[in-house]
Amino acid sequence: MDVKGAKTSMIKTAGNEKMRYTVVLVCCAGGTKLPPLLIFKRKMQPKDVIPRGIYVHVRSEGWMDGEGMKLWLEKVWSKRPGGLLKIPSLLVCYQFKAHVTKSTKRLATNLKTHLAVIPGGLTSQLQPLDVPVNKPFKGIVHEEWVK
Repeated sequence: MDVKGAKTSMIKTAGNEKMRYTVVLVCCAGGTKLPPLLIFKRKMQPKDVIPRGIYVHVRSEGWMDGEGMKLWLEKVWSKRPGGLLKIPSLLVCYQFKAHVTKSTKRLATNLKTHLAVIPGGLTSQLQPLDVPVNKPFKGIVHEEWVK
């Protein structure tokens, strides 16, 4: 609150209001939840202590890129149930540049993974966990980050 007509008003904040991030959550058909990958919109790794089992990638745009996909495939997907034995599997992802690059496809093939790409506009029908799981998870992560 300030005097009417004031040019500026001081507001106390936690300083994280512009912090943007993407969360990669995956659940296998058998019910196993894989560790999350947080992609922060920044240039350097956060100095905060990141809880064990959560992987972090930083990128100035704040969303997945080829390096993030490589990190995720190597650190998370490769350790899925059957991943260490390279049992063939199916990975369903939406049509996004980082998901369909030659290097992503090559790495997925090396991990005995077939990529199934959801056509644009069908995420809500073919990724049913997007709204009931991803959205609440991101809200909780945001609250914790601000604290």
